[in-house]
Formats: sequence, structure tokens, C-alpha cells
Amino acid sequence: MLAERLAARGVSNVLLAPPSPLLERAQSRGLEGIPWRSAGDLDALALLRAVSILRARRVDVVHCHSARAHAVGVPAARIAGVRAVIVSRRVAEPVAQHPLSALKYQLPVDRYLCVSRAVMETLRAAGVPASRLALVPSGVVLSPPPVTGEQISVRTLIGAPELAPVVVTPAALTAEKRHEDLLEAAQAVLRQVPEVRFVWLGEGPRRAELERLRDRLGLSQRVFLVGFRPDARALVAQCTVAALASELEGIATALIEAQADGVPVVATRVGGIPEVVEDGVSGRLVPARDPGALAAALIEALTQQGRALSWAEQARLGVMQFDIERTAERTLEEYRRALEGHS
Repeated sequence: MLAERLAARGVSNVLLAPPSPLLERAQSRGLEGIPWRSAGDLDALALLRAVSILRARRVDVVHCHSARAHAVGVPAARIAGVRAVIVSRRVAEPVAQHPLSALKYQLPVDRYLCVSRAVMETLRAAGVPASRLALVPSGVVLSPPPVTGEQISVRTLIGAPELAPVVVTPAALTAEKRHEDLLEAAQAVLRQVPEVRFVWLGEGPRRAELERLRDRLGLSQRVFLVGFRPDARALVAQCTVAALASELEGIATALIEAQADGVPVVATRVGGIPEVVEDGVSGRLVPARDPGALAAALIEALTQQGRALSWAEQARLGVMQFDIERTAERTLEEYRRALEGHS
């Protein structure tokens, strides 16, 4: 989305990325994409290939979007003589203390684009000068994309009654998302709202483990893991509540999309989430690793419909700051500032 909007503003983009749906999607939309993969933070061959590409295209700005890109892309950019180097940081977890990670944050980066104030604080704590930090929240398309073909109902997908309330969690099945807390909370919620269903959208390494835990708790007919879905946003928009139990979160764009589509949100008070959800105003925030508080907040959202509707209405006003067009403008502004610093 960023590359498309930068292109619309006259910026010529080239995307270096591993062969993947991301690269295919970029190429299908008319963006230049080059297969590029690094086997590790010290992959000399990947570095040399990147240097060759950057030199051949006389690149002005390199923008690194992942930890691996940071480690390999920054040295490649400097060797190639690129004028400005930008790194995006999307996670709020502290910077690792091992020597390689410490070295990574000593590399000559002009700007770190932080998706939330919480992320900025982690980099300040790691010793990155404030002058090299910029707040550029992740953006979303505020109006959902048009549905192509026949859109399946989320309730049909899981075999639920048409009027059953649905709590949706759009999140990768990884440790920091704390899906086990959702399972424990689900047990308490079902005692108060027995007709509710829970839908998890996303894939990850913990699927088998979480399915076993779900089945052991007797929730196989109430909690549904439907995997990665290209129509995830349309499915979320049909749900009653969106819930996230993370213990680490940069900013949670899935919640922003839910808010943009009018879905009330219950989430943990971690990382950048409080910058997206104001407790009691545009949603409900609870402590991380507290399934009891999570269950109480979900019961509130499911049984106090007027309150949940008020949260959703307030959230729709607040999400304007996360418009992808604004993200593109802020990113371009930081490119210009970095380039001016080398003029």
C-alpha cells in the first residue's frame, strides 16, 4: 500500500523481497519487484546482490521494513552510496541485548520510522538518539476494498446460527498473541453468553498446540481456527466484537481496520494499543495475561450493546489518523528530511 501511494506521488519504487505473495501482489499491481532473499543477518552474497541492484538503479533512498532488511540492507545501501537510509520499526519489544543486535543499532541509519510512541520508547531505551526517531503510524485503507465475487458469511463459514454473536481475533498464531488467554476467557464468557462463537483468523507455528488446548477445554464447537483468509477484513466486519489478547504489540493494524468498519474492540493495554483504543471511550482495554479481565470486558461488550455501539462510533472518528494516505505523506516527509541532511 505504501509503495502504491508513493508511486502516485511521483516516487519510483523498486521492491526487493523474497519470492512470496507480497512480491507477487506488488508485481501484479504494476510495481517493480525483484526477488531477493537473505539467509541471515551476515549473508554476504545477499548484501552484494543488494549493492549491485541499488547501484544499477541509482537509488536515492533505501527503506528497510524488517529486521533482516535492517541488518543487510543498511550496509548494502551505504556501500552502494545511497544518500538516505530509513528503517521501519513495528514491534514494541525491547531491543535484544546480544552483540549482533547491539551492532545493528549502531549502523548509520538516518531515520527510524516508529509505528507508535511505545515503539519510539523502546528505541530511546536502546540508546537511539531522539533526533533519528520519527512517529509514522502504520496506515490502513479506511474504506474496505470492494468484495469481488460472492462473499461468504462468517457464520456460514463456522456453521453458526445466523444471529449468533461472534468474537473475532485477527492475529498470527504466535506466542506473543496469547491465544491461550482467549481460550480461558472464552470459558467464562460462554457461561454468561452461551450462544457466542469465537473465530480466529490467521496462521502460525502454534496452531496444533492451540487446537489441542482448545479441544482439551471442550471448546471445539465454540472456538474456530479458520487460518489465513484473503477476505479476512470482510469477515471481521461481520463480527460482533474484535478481541486481541497480546502481551506485545507495535500498533495492531487489525484493530484499526475493525474500528474503521464499525466493530467494537476489546484488547490488552500493551505496546501501541492504547494509542489506538481509548479505554471506555473507543473500546475496552484490559491488562495482559489476565483472562478474567478479558472475559469481563467481552461479556460487557456482548451484553451492553448500547455501550459497545458507542465505542464503535467513537473509534470511527479516531481512525482517521491511521489513513494510509497520511502514512504515505508522513513517510515521504521523512524521506525528504533525510535527503536534506545529506545535501
